[in-house]
Amino acid sequence: MKITAISRVGHDRIRTAGRDGAPFLLRLEGGGELRASAVIDASGTYTTPSVLGADGLPAYGEAQAAPFVDHALPDVLGADRGSYEGKHTLVVGAGHSAATTLLALAELADTRITWAIRAQNAGRTYGGGGADALPARGALGTRLRAHVDSGRITLAVGFHTYSITEDGGQVTVISRDPSGAEQSVTADRIVAATGYRPDHSIAAELRLDLDPILGSTRALAPLIDPNQHSCGTVPAHGVDELAHPESGYYAVGVKSYGRAPTFLMATGYEQVRSVAAALAGDWEAARDVQLDLPETGVCSSNLAEAQEVRVGLATGISGGLPATPLPLVTADAGGGCCG
Repeated sequence: MKITAISRVGHDRIRTAGRDGAPFLLRLEGGGELRASAVIDASGTYTTPSVLGADGLPAYGEAQAAPFVDHALPDVLGADRGSYEGKHTLVVGAGHSAATTLLALAELADTRITWAIRAQNAGRTYGGGGADALPARGALGTRLRAHVDSGRITLAVGFHTYSITEDGGQVTVISRDPSGAEQSVTADRIVAATGYRPDHSIAAELRLDLDPILGSTRALAPLIDPNQHSCGTVPAHGVDELAHPESGYYAVGVKSYGRAPTFLMATGYEQVRSVAAALAGDWEAARDVQLDLPETGVCSSNLAEAQEVRVGLATGISGGLPATPLPLVTADAGGGCCG
């Protein structure tokens, strides 16, 4: 059952009188409606991936090249194997989704792999190696670096995707950096591991207070800003930071973070607990938000293995909180952990 739009019974976004007392109206795909006293939107961002273009705009030719492009975490070793084995794949992105895909591709015989990132080095993706607070996460970076050092994966740095053209069953991706310098890669497939964007269109008739930069709630934005925070330095937050002027509506999980890549499953669990407590009328519990993370940032753990069995991203955390105290290490100066 898919929700296509949310409003208030008898109220568009403009009408105020009696608004808070009106139930929510949820329109269903294919016809029909539901009414609800509250709405928790945990629909995520997976259906709205970010573009390949380095400036936030689609690269020239990106729409036409869509048949050659997969978004984050294709099933390289399973259902999608035939699309990659024996071919040349370009993976664009510096986050853990990109790293997971790269490691899976490296297991395929006779497969060429190029990895393109905007940064001048891959230190942020490699992470802390053996000193990482989560050994499995450190192993992810260590394995990836070994493939790059051995030449199994070709790393293209300073890569700012500008245009994509198709010719003879392949695509040529041209990078043009801010100085105008160009480089290009010709490949059979592209994996765009460039993140996701929130889509608030189903709530267009609700009164949302969104941060103009991230697309999260305005109150949450300074707590998750990737210019200031890594995953592990995001403070615990709950119902108060997730609230909108539209009483009773909450976006939770990765959608609540907008474009910020600093989301953790453990953080999302605490969000949901806090909101559920508030809706049950237990405001003391709702505002008692707690989260214990190592300051280096817990992004994800054991991602390659998770992708191989198609269970998605792991948190590396038991029950939403670390099962045992974790040692702290100095964060990489190259940036946050959550590309």
